[in-house]
Amino acid sequence: MSEDEEANTERPCLHCSIVALIDDFFAEYPVGSGELDAIDTNEIITAVAKVMAELTSGQEAAIRQSMIEQLMREIMKYDAEFRQQDAMGGDRSHARH
Repeated sequence: MSEDEEANTERPCLHCSIVALIDDFFAEYPVGSGELDAIDTNEIITAVAKVMAELTSGQEAAIRQSMIEQLMREIMKYDAEFRQQDAMGGDRSHARH
């Protein structure tokens, strides 16, 4: 691949990739009720928590705590953003990545 081609190739959005993976996972392995488009939010929360714990396990305690606090702040920030978009009738697909 030439340098020009590499410069024009955008890195995929990790958020979008994760959402697509979750959608595909629950499409292939539906929750107990078998409802289409149903997701198990507890399973997602547990998975995110495990990923965060795994990624930070080798860090010092202060760094781990800082990362956990940053995650909590980001959750609250995006929750507010999505709620605002919902209230305004906005499309979530345009949420900041």
